[in-house]
Amino acid sequence: MTRRLGTSAALIGFLATALTSIAPSAGAADPLFQAPVVGQCSDMSRAELDLPSYGEAAVDCGGPHTALVTAVATLPEGLAYDSADFTELAVRTCYDAQREAAGASKLGVRLTAYAIGYFVPTAEQQAAGARWLRCDLVLLGGTELLPLPGRLDVGKFPYKSTVSRCLTGQDFAVTACSEKHTYRATAAIKIKAKRYPKEKAWKRLGTDRCRSATTSRTYRFSWPSKVDWKVGDRALVCYTQTKK
Repeated sequence: MTRRLGTSAALIGFLATALTSIAPSAGAADPLFQAPVVGQCSDMSRAELDLPSYGEAAVDCGGPHTALVTAVATLPEGLAYDSADFTELAVRTCYDAQREAAGASKLGVRLTAYAIGYFVPTAEQQAAGARWLRCDLVLLGGTELLPLPGRLDVGKFPYKSTVSRCLTGQDFAVTACSEKHTYRATAAIKIKAKRYPKEKAWKRLGTDRCRSATTSRTYRFSWPSKVDWKVGDRALVCYTQTKK
């Protein structure tokens, strides 16, 4: 008998706490003050990925690194960092940059362990006039971030295990399939609906659509958050149980 399990999925990098916009000092006019540049690499930790700002020094991209800046955008005047409009702008900008860096479609990127992080200027940078958004690409490894591969483009599905999407642990955290795991993503199915489905509807869709998209009696599925859906992520992801 198939166990019908569903897990709600959300993009990495949501700001966990409200941020207060600080008025720039007199004469400050550069919204990109101390902004990073696209292509910059970092040795970021999983805990740092959840912070609203990241100010550590860049590292050599030729060596081990866990994050890559994929986009830097100037924010419109008056846009509050703790607003829904900011969240949508951040997710849309970083989601598009993630797909471009991975060389994958909207459905294809959901079959990878790549995720996004986004950051805003520190309080000191904001006080100096900074109003930018930073998007980073990372590779999830459960409770850790894995070193990014030298070549990010995933090519055609099925992808290499080093970037393929799997689940691990009791919390079913996303990890690359090269790490210890219990489920592997085997399909990403586009859901056609005019409105964001309710949780009960998602569970019904997952049960019905993933049954034929998985090869184990026990399977799982995940779906996008409301903001992910709003920016174009309509993927129901199906996971087949593995023995690894």
